[in-house]
Amino acid sequence: MATKSKTVNKKKATVKKSDPVKTAAVKKSKTSTKPQVFAKANVADSSRSSKPSPLRKLYVVLIILVVALIALAFKYRGVFVAATVNGQPISRLSVVKESEKQSGKQIINNLVRNNLIEQEAKKQNVTITDQEIDTEIKKVEDNLKKSGQKLEQVLSVQGLTKEDLRKLIRLDKLVGKMVGKDVKITDKQITDYIDKNKESLPQNQTEAQIKTTVAAQLKQQELNTKVQAWLANLQSKAKIQYFVQY
Repeated sequence: MATKSKTVNKKKATVKKSDPVKTAAVKKSKTSTKPQVFAKANVADSSRSSKPSPLRKLYVVLIILVVALIALAFKYRGVFVAATVNGQPISRLSVVKESEKQSGKQIINNLVRNNLIEQEAKKQNVTITDQEIDTEIKKVEDNLKKSGQKLEQVLSVQGLTKEDLRKLIRLDKLVGKMVGKDVKITDKQITDYIDKNKESLPQNQTEAQIKTTVAAQLKQQELNTKVQAWLANLQSKAKIQYFVQY
C-alpha cells in the first residue's frame, strides 16, 4: 500500500511540475498577441493620418484658383488697365466714365438710332449682302487714292477700323433701301442747281459728268432730310427707356 501511495504522489508531483510550464506557455501566447494588436492599430492610425482632410483640400483648391486668377489678370491686364503712369494704373473704367461725360449722350443716341434702323430693316425684310458692302468700300478706296490717301490712314485718324466702316456702310445702305426708294430728283432741280452754282462746280468735267455729280449731291441732300424725319418718326413710336442721364 505504501508503494502504491508513493506512485500516486509521484504522478501528482509530475502534474504539479508541468503546470508552471503550461501556465508560462499560455502567458507567453497571450503576451505575444498584444504587440500584433498594437501594430494593427498603428497601421490604421497611420493610414488615417495619411489621407488629406477636406479642409486641406479646400485650401489647395483656393490656392490654385488664386494663382490662376493672377495669371489671367496679368495676361489680360488690358481689359482692366488702360495705362500706367510711373507704375500707377489708370483703369479702363475711369476711361469709360470720362468718355461718357464728354460724349455719352451722343454715343447712346447713335446706338438707339442704329437699333431702330436694324429693327425696322428686319420688319421690312431688307438685307445687305457682303458684296454690296465690298463694292462700296472699293469706291471709297478709289476716291481716296485720287487724292493720294489710303483708306487705313483715314480710318486710323478717325479712330475707326475697317470693320467699323463695314458696319457704317451696312446701316447707310439699309436706310438707303428703306427711305431712298422714295427720293426722286428731277432734271429741273439739276439744271437750277448748276445755274446757281456754276463758279463752284469743277471746270475740268464735261456737262454730262457735272449733271451726274450734281444729281448725286441733290439726291444725298434729299435723302438726309427724309432720313431725319423717318428716324424721328421711328423714335416717336418706339418705347425707349433711358436708365442713365447724360
